[in-house]
Order: sequence, then C-alpha cells, then structure tokens
Amino acid sequence: MKFAAIDIGSNSIKLVVVDAAASDSFAVLTREREMVRLGHETLLKGYIGRAAILRAAECIKRFRSIAEARGAESIVATATASVREANNAANFIRAIEQKTGVRVEVLSGIEEARLIGLAASQGCSRKGVATLNIDIGGGSTEISIFRDGQPVSLFSIKLGAVGLTERFLRSDPPRAEQLNELRAEIQSALDRPARELGEHSWDAATGTSGTILAIGAALRHRHGAGNGATAQPVESTINLKELTDWNAALCVMNAAQRREVAGLMPRRAEIIVAGGQVLEGTMRALGIKQLRTCDWALREGVIIDRLRELEAESRPPMPDIEDQKLRGVHAVGKRFGYEEAHSQHVARLAERIFDALSPSANLTRHQRLLLSAAALLHDVGYHIAHESHHKHSFYLIENSELTGFSESERGVIANIARYHRGSHPKHRHSSYMALSAADRETVCRLAGILRLADALDRRHDNRVKDVQCKRVKNVFHIQLASASECNHELELAERRLDLFEDAFQCKLRIS
Repeated sequence: MKFAAIDIGSNSIKLVVVDAAASDSFAVLTREREMVRLGHETLLKGYIGRAAILRAAECIKRFRSIAEARGAESIVATATASVREANNAANFIRAIEQKTGVRVEVLSGIEEARLIGLAASQGCSRKGVATLNIDIGGGSTEISIFRDGQPVSLFSIKLGAVGLTERFLRSDPPRAEQLNELRAEIQSALDRPARELGEHSWDAATGTSGTILAIGAALRHRHGAGNGATAQPVESTINLKELTDWNAALCVMNAAQRREVAGLMPRRAEIIVAGGQVLEGTMRALGIKQLRTCDWALREGVIIDRLRELEAESRPPMPDIEDQKLRGVHAVGKRFGYEEAHSQHVARLAERIFDALSPSANLTRHQRLLLSAAALLHDVGYHIAHESHHKHSFYLIENSELTGFSESERGVIANIARYHRGSHPKHRHSSYMALSAADRETVCRLAGILRLADALDRRHDNRVKDVQCKRVKNVFHIQLASASECNHELELAERRLDLFEDAFQCKLRIS
C-alpha cells in the first residue's frame, strides 16, 4: 500500500510518501520539507498564533495534495513539542482538520522518542546492535536506546533549537553570559538522563533530524567533502572534538556570517548555535565521542509503527496483556501499586468478551489493545484514594507517559478506565466531550465491556475462571465458568449491563 506521514515540528513540517510491502520493506516515493516555524514564540508564550496556524494549514494542505497525487491511501499527521506545549492545541487540531481534512495526532515526548528511535534502529543500525539515538528538534530533544527493534530506554527533554534560541540568545552574535546561561540550562536538563542512561550500554550512536543533519553537512563541507546545502542527506560522522571547535567558531559569528557557512541553509543558520550547543552538551554528558547521522526520523517511525499495526490487525487474536506496547502500561501500574493479579484477570475476561463481539460489532485489534491497557490500569486510582477511585484513575492515566500510545489514545484509555464504574459518559463531562465522535463511541463500547469484566472479578480472587460468549440475533449470552458460587459477581454484573446494552444495541444474558 502507499502511505504518507506528515511530521508537524516546531521548526519545520515534513512529508514522506512510501510504497510499502511490509513494516520492514518500503520504498520512499517522495520527501518534502517546509520551514514553517510553528514554534516561533509559541514555545515562549505557550500559544499558537493565528498566523502560524494559517501557515501550517497551507503547508499541510499542499502536502496532502502531493501525497494524494502519489497515490497515498492513508495520511497520518503527528505534532510534537510546539503543539504539545500550546494551551490552544485543541483549537489548532480543529482548525487544521477544518482547513485541510487532515486529523492531527499530538505525540507525548516519550512517544516521540520511541518512534524516532524505532526509525533510527531500523533504518540506520545493524541488526542485533544496541543503538543510542539523539534527535534535536525545535522544541525538544529525544534520546533513545533500541536493541533488536525494541526500546530499552527513552527520554524527552525540553531542549530545542528554536525554544533555546528565543530564551537565551537575544544578541547577535550572542554574548558570553548568554552562552553560559544556555550551557548551564543544557547541562542541568541532561543530569537525570545521563545518570539513568549510564546504567545501560550501547554499541553505536546515531543522530537524526534537521539540526544534526545540518551539522553533519557543515562539518563535511569543512573537510571539503560537501556537495551543496540543498543536496539529499548524506551520512556523516560527527566527532565531538571537531564539533566543539566548529561551535566555538559559530558563537562569534553574527547571523549574516552564519548564513554564509558552507553546508548550512540560511534559515537553519538562525537556530544552529543553540542546536550545536545541545548536541555538544548531550555528547559530553553521555560520553559519546562520535556519532553517525541518520536521515530516518519521526516520519519513518510513524510509518513503521502504523504498518506494524496493520500487520497485527491481520493476525489472529493474541493475549494483549503480552503485547510489547503494554510494557509502559505495566510500568505505570507498578508505579502506582496496582493489584497486578486482579488487573490481568480483568483484562483477560474483557478480551474474551471483546473477541466474541468483534465479528458482529466490527471491533478492531487496536481497540482491543486500548481495552487491555484500560483494564490493566482501571484501579490505579486507589493510589490516591478509595473513594471515587475511578476518577483518580482517569487523572493518573491522563498525566502519565504511556509508551506506544499517542496523546489522543491516552485520553481514550483514561476515559475507558474512568467509566469502569460509576456514572455513564455524559455530555457535561468535559474530558469525555473533548474526544472526537469516533473516540467517544470507542469509549462507550470498551467501557461497557470493562464494567462487566471488572464486575466478574468483584472479590479479586479469580473466582470466575473463564467466560463463554455468543451472540444470537439481538441477545448476547455470557456463561461463567467457576468452581465456586458467584452470586455477588452475577449481581454486580446485572447492575452494570446498561452501558453495554446501549453501546452494542443488544440484550445481555449472564448465567
């Protein structure tokens, strides 16, 4: 299939269109990049201005036309730090969809790190090798370690070339005290990642995205090996000592002089001082003497991840609690002291009900994954208080990093957990109404299943060992398998069937 990904970054918006045979086999048909500077002032003010929204919309509209002309059957657009940090992110998403027809997904910092690391590990690393990747964007820096296509460690740090330039480098050329403040900020932000990454080992280091590719190209030109700033990216090796010398030379240049530096595009020259300092500081903090540049980044990571999801949809059901994407869910559960045996049993019961419903209700494998995540975390709210623990579960999930899930998916998971007990979703519930219409339907359906599964383990003792389910016309039958009496479980399930019946337009019979 032909597939397109749009990366809405703080500095530029990028497009890639591919012809894919599989997640590990696709040909790039075209790449496009436009410097929109969505993060300009946004990262300082926390608000995306109207002019920036219009620039982004025009660019995305053009990219959609290019993708469709290339035959793309699906377009996925993701946004990173500038939208993630904006207090009017929801308005931005609505405006882009209205003006372009493209729905934007906002990525958490950790999810951004995972997707970029996935791309670098598949596109620029040898099989079986542990690779550390650094990605410097306009609003944040992502660091990842991947081994055999799976994340070992992920970090997202609020160090971006655009944001740091606007905060610290107000003179041209920058004054010594401004540079010292910038370096101190970088060092402080890297303290924790350096400490925790020191517990891991890696075999190779790579660097991705515009800032690092630009630095690699400029250093290549310095050695007389460059072939023009607008040429296609070529793999380069960035040596820490050479980078340090180059950074020192840049710091005494003004913007006009930096625009004349071989290998640098003129607009990149405006933010390259901060970007170079972030890369130098990161390499020092992590003990990296050299790294290779890699021209695969977020766009390619999104494509690999979505193609893997499509491949998973075509396979028979598997226990979703064993899915790699749920590692982060288990980590969140353990952080808040979840009752693991109960949570996993509820997830298994929910999956059994889901699988029986799936053929007649057109449920997807990805929805099954969202249900499993919510089932595993539905009781984490006990960490705050027993009373209204379902509401506390919503808060903890909504404000936790869930590796493998976008911001919108995390919102769906949080709402499913929120409605595992208590009232049904209502129009006055702002967090529920903030979801798209499709996501609200998903919440109602999956919460209806979770309410039943949780009721069937009311005493947290795995009393109901299994369920057999079948739908006959307008009636859905659930038969419980248990060696003990389950009157309390049956009674609670009978009280919780309304949402299920409304969501699936059927009558429920439990025996």
